Amino acid sequence: MPVVRYAVLMMAMLIAPEVMAQTAPAAITPTPAPSAPTQDAATPTPPGVAPVTATAAEPLPACELHIWPASVVAATTQGAGAGFGLIGALIDASAHADQNKRDTAFITGALDAHAQARVLREMDLPSQLHLPPSQVIVHDDGIDLKADHPGRLSASTAVCYTEFVVRGLRYFKNAVYKGQMRTFLEVRGFDGPKVTFDFRDSKHEDLEVKLPKEGEDTGPATDALLKAFRADVAFFGDKFVKSKKH
Repeated sequence: MPVVRYAVLMMAMLIAPEVMAQTAPAAITPTPAPSAPTQDAATPTPPGVAPVTATAAEPLPACELHIWPASVVAATTQGAGAGFGLIGALIDASAHADQNKRDTAFITGALDAHAQARVLREMDLPSQLHLPPSQVIVHDDGIDLKADHPGRLSASTAVCYTEFVVRGLRYFKNAVYKGQMRTFLEVRGFDGPKVTFDFRDSKHEDLEVKLPKEGEDTGPATDALLKAFRADVAFFGDKFVKSKKH
């Protein structure tokens, strides 16, 4: 019996490693984390896509053109009574007081400083006035010049410096003349603190339509005012250029 038990024990010892090898769980091998995608610096640009290149910004012109629209607009409407002396004029002014207020309010709204500024921006005044290439600075709030100003109207210290000023806008209508708008303009040039030129003029335009009464369509009259203002500025610019040639 001891011999038999020893034989059985020896057989068990020989078989056990094979069984354990077959039943033991497989070792877990860690999976490496995916690496971030990389792009070769020399990868060519796809067809049809323009390469992006950095360009240096062009320097701003050394000259400046400062533009001021008019902040105040006046309107006067007269009837036939204005031609009959002082008393007739006073009576006529009283009779048209409400119309003057209405016309002034309409013109101020349709051709306020911001509306003038938009027109002046569109006109390319440096080219219109034959100025050197200039930075254009528009003072949208406008200005009301009640007297001459000997120095610059801005704090700019640019050596090459020009000012374009709408000094006033005035609407006039009476029993003889249909509605007219007159624009008062000025352009001044500086070389440092010295004024090199100061040109002033005014131009009137006959309006193609009457100013609207309360409740009427304001579109045609607004267009007519803007057209008249643009025409006055263009006329002034041409006259200024001619004056510099003499």
